[in-house]
Amino acid sequence: MGLDPMPTLFKSIVLPLAWTICVFYLLSFDTSGVDGLTSIWKIYGIDKPIHFGIFFLLAYLWTHWLVQRFNRSTSKILFTLIAACSLFGMGMEYYQLYFTNRSFSYWDGVADAIGSVAGCWMAIKKPLWK
Repeated sequence: MGLDPMPTLFKSIVLPLAWTICVFYLLSFDTSGVDGLTSIWKIYGIDKPIHFGIFFLLAYLWTHWLVQRFNRSTSKILFTLIAACSLFGMGMEYYQLYFTNRSFSYWDGVADAIGSVAGCWMAIKKPLWK
């Protein structure tokens, strides 16, 4: 028997689920006790790249799991995943508006959607197990 080229952790749903939970926590994090954090993000303009990166990784991990699970990468799976990640991102913006001290940002939602598209694309073009 040869070695399996894809590590067990990437075959499991644990990694994408764990990152989804981390994303929820990161976007729900109360920033009122962290002096200057919000202003630093706005001054240096790193807020949107952070949103892009978070959702890039989210879509990347879910794409890997779904492609491995169903043994194919159909456009229907990818479209559904991009829509789900993008809606999750925009939903978290509304969550921030109503349930945290953070504010709603349409542009954060756009960065989330672009990161989701890029993550799915990269997962198909450069899978972890090749």
